[in-house]
Amino acid sequence: MRPSANRPAAIVAVIVAVVVTAMVGIVLSTTRGGPAASTASMVTASPDETAVPTYVAMGSSFAAGPGEGPIVDHRCLRTGDNYPSQVARQVGLKLVDVTCSGSTAAELVTGPKKHRKPTRRPQVEAVDRNTKLVTITTGGNDIDFIGRIMTEACVNMRALGLSHCGSGRLIPVPPNPADYARLEQSLIRAVDTIKARGPQARIVLVDYTPVVAVNAPPCELLPLAPWQVDQETQIAREMSAINQRVADRTGALHVVTTQLAPQHSACGPQPWVRGFGKKMVFHPNAAGKAGIADLVVAELRR
Repeated sequence: MRPSANRPAAIVAVIVAVVVTAMVGIVLSTTRGGPAASTASMVTASPDETAVPTYVAMGSSFAAGPGEGPIVDHRCLRTGDNYPSQVARQVGLKLVDVTCSGSTAAELVTGPKKHRKPTRRPQVEAVDRNTKLVTITTGGNDIDFIGRIMTEACVNMRALGLSHCGSGRLIPVPPNPADYARLEQSLIRAVDTIKARGPQARIVLVDYTPVVAVNAPPCELLPLAPWQVDQETQIAREMSAINQRVADRTGALHVVTTQLAPQHSACGPQPWVRGFGKKMVFHPNAAGKAGIADLVVAELRR
């Protein structure tokens, strides 16, 4: 018997009917909240909704914390007990620590200059839409703040025949108004960039741990002449004033430390920095790291 000429058409009609029925079933299942609806929700869910909130720490050695404590990043001399790590534990956020010794405020956005090694990416690139907190402690390397104090101490001790450190190095000139202006603009640019990348982030500008204080008695841990103490104290105050102006302009928070200098500077009764002759001289000690962390957390909880 010859096949019916209408059989292919009938087969096609059956296939079409099956496909249409299946599609209707999927649509009905989706509208009723069945398995297809769950699958669609999983596919379209935003990654921001499931990501872990982060705290990004930025800055130079006063944030990285070298000198004591376990080193967790040899390239940046970053320690596991620096103030950002202690803040992260207290506030319960996942820490993304990009602090790096030797970095400048200008490099927060641009990254280090090409001739500097090892190369690092701009610190602001660690910020994203899941960032809830950012702290910044920077600026000293832009104006050679700690480098100047170290050199002054070495020159003074060499003159007394008590040390040979820093032989041949000249004392850097103090920063001028243009230097301060560049630092301020670098910080404004960094904060604005952070706000654009992480609109939910609270941004905190954190002063340097106090090193010098006019009212503190002289001591062998800070072998500076009185006029040098006056000069470096004024520079520290101007750095803090810059942080305050940037905070006022951008809406960031500001942790001030200048009022703590008489108590916690190198010659204070409870120093927060290591003095002359110590490892990583004039940088935060364990008490200083813990103290700054407590100040940051207190500011966040105000």
